[in-house]
Amino acid sequence: MPANNYLMVLPVRHFRIDPCHVAVEGAFAEHLRMMRNRIGSAADRLVMASPSMSADAYKSKGQTLSILDEEAEGIRFCTLFTDQAQPSLGGKIRRIMPMLRTIYASCRQSTVVHSGLSWDVWLPFEFTAVLLGILMRRRTVFVVDIDYRNSAIMSYRVGDWSWKSYAACRYIYDTLRSLQLHVAAHCCSLVLLKGKKLVSDFGPGRSNVRYILDAAHSNVHIIGEASLQTKINRVRDVSSPLRLTYFGRLTAYKGIDQCLRATAMARQLGANVLMDIIGSGEQFEALRRLSSECSADSYVRFHGGLPFDREFFNTLYQFHLLLAAPLREDTPRSALDAMAAGVPYLAFDTYYYRELLESGAGQTVPWLDVEAMAHAIVDLHGNRERLATMMENAVAYARANTQEIWLDRRMAWTLPRAA
Repeated sequence: MPANNYLMVLPVRHFRIDPCHVAVEGAFAEHLRMMRNRIGSAADRLVMASPSMSADAYKSKGQTLSILDEEAEGIRFCTLFTDQAQPSLGGKIRRIMPMLRTIYASCRQSTVVHSGLSWDVWLPFEFTAVLLGILMRRRTVFVVDIDYRNSAIMSYRVGDWSWKSYAACRYIYDTLRSLQLHVAAHCCSLVLLKGKKLVSDFGPGRSNVRYILDAAHSNVHIIGEASLQTKINRVRDVSSPLRLTYFGRLTAYKGIDQCLRATAMARQLGANVLMDIIGSGEQFEALRRLSSECSADSYVRFHGGLPFDREFFNTLYQFHLLLAAPLREDTPRSALDAMAAGVPYLAFDTYYYRELLESGAGQTVPWLDVEAMAHAIVDLHGNRERLATMMENAVAYARANTQEIWLDRRMAWTLPRAA
């Protein structure tokens, strides 16, 4: 008789500090705690099987990580392999058998197997767990958090990929990923897709295929009504500066350099703007150099990574507009965090930001059009009433889409008898 565990096999890196304590990204740690609370007696423990980050990665992430006590919190971590920077194909192949043994043993001890799409077709540990769960007749939950189908052509158009890389991804790797989705839609107990087009394309008429919104904010993070009204009253003063922000990983595909250039251009066009960039990553120094090249150091400020907590949201409350300029398809959890702080968004017209326009708290401009983003900033700087309405809509949307609301829905679908 298998043990009654809820198994998650995901690519979220963790770091084992000692036999009982594990560090993981702060927002994800809180998500695991909420899941464990909602699973309750339906499982003996929540088991998280994932790669381990390197010691250097652990040191660099620093205060953005949270520490979980496995015994006290009923959440156990299982290491599939230790992450390395760009492992060779041979290195990936050597990981396969030990990884398979670990996943197989974990699936045998679980009644629910929760995983998702394998991006790395040479080391598909996520989909391996799904297949083993199906074969063992466990309840299987398959999650896809991004519509990947346009990313190849986008990477080619911005010059990051050659035609050969584009063709390999578009016609081989994306085909294999779509095959995973088709198998999951036909065989898994529950398929959760972050994108309504994914649902319509892969799960039409299937009750096991559902749309999700991946929110991380809670009610406690949402700006209070009095604070929101004070903020709106201040932003209506057209003589006050428009406070812009980007927060998240400072990595190339996020297009933070595009946001910075748009801000500098808006300033040149006469908008009184300030920008705060919050986060850490390999582009930190390059972005600081770009700020100097754009003569923007007087109105662009850089902050390091911040832990995902109440103080982080207190910091967000002061801003008026989130900028986002992804160079390929991206998942805008930051847009929802910003909405909780009463901060609407201005973004390139990629799939998810377009879909979030239903909130009434966003605006998009053509993809890669920095000049259009700059003009949109200028327009919003001058149209403070529209910005105030977007702020109100942002908070209303955040209240209707907290992590708790979506997690309760997901657990009701996952464990219907317990619900």
